Amino acid sequence: MAYKIFHIIRKEFHEEISYRLDFFLHVLYLFLFTLVFFFVAKIVGGAGSVHLERYGGDYFSFVLVGLAFVGYLNTGLQSFSDEIRREQIYGTMEILLSTPTPLTFILCARLLWNFLYESFHLGLYFAAGVFLLNARYTGESWHFIPLILVLSFISHAGLGMISASFILVLKRGNPVNYLLGTAAQLLGGVYFPVSVLPAALQTASAFLPITYSLRLMREVCIRGAAFREIAGDLAVLAALSAVLLPVSVACFNWALRRARMDGSLTHY
Repeated sequence: MAYKIFHIIRKEFHEEISYRLDFFLHVLYLFLFTLVFFFVAKIVGGAGSVHLERYGGDYFSFVLVGLAFVGYLNTGLQSFSDEIRREQIYGTMEILLSTPTPLTFILCARLLWNFLYESFHLGLYFAAGVFLLNARYTGESWHFIPLILVLSFISHAGLGMISASFILVLKRGNPVNYLLGTAAQLLGGVYFPVSVLPAALQTASAFLPITYSLRLMREVCIRGAAFREIAGDLAVLAALSAVLLPVSVACFNWALRRARMDGSLTHY
């Protein structure tokens, strides 16, 4: 199976680099978007600094983690549904289903490529922020980052598989992407600390994996937190991953069976 994953990733890589202008424009947009928040950070202060005290009052270093990782985590949420939608529109869904490789395996391999590619973007965010725009991070606890990324990958991939289930059944109007994508932006702490939200919304944010992923990354990158300080959030993120993964696989398999039974699998 490893060679199949390798060839799928290689195919996606060659497809991506074949559009050089699109790649360059994407990198340029990434830098300009980061630059916007660099200047926004110049005017953030006053009452807002109270909520940033834990992170040294440095809004740019705080928000850069959110900018970098929201795209990374949204990849898990959107990849499955986007891939299925693409195959349906291109008319290649039947071809995929006729191969001996299970559809779930193909989608997971493409998801892995999307995460690898988004990891490249993540590196660009931090490179631009640290070397060009003076973002400040400590390297004391960065050895926790791989574990945080793996747990984040699993939990958001689970949500993405549930999202793909709606695409298989409904074709359009995916409530998971709309609701969770919006909730992540508003409640997950991407652009501002969760502590600024009303108590009810803070409670709601506790059910989102992105809340724990971003808090863990900021604790590790900005504060250099020790394991005992992040153990609680790690445990919650691991629990969410353990629940979401089997539930999402069950949902996807059910949706796939239903679409096959009613003959709508290739419809869009």
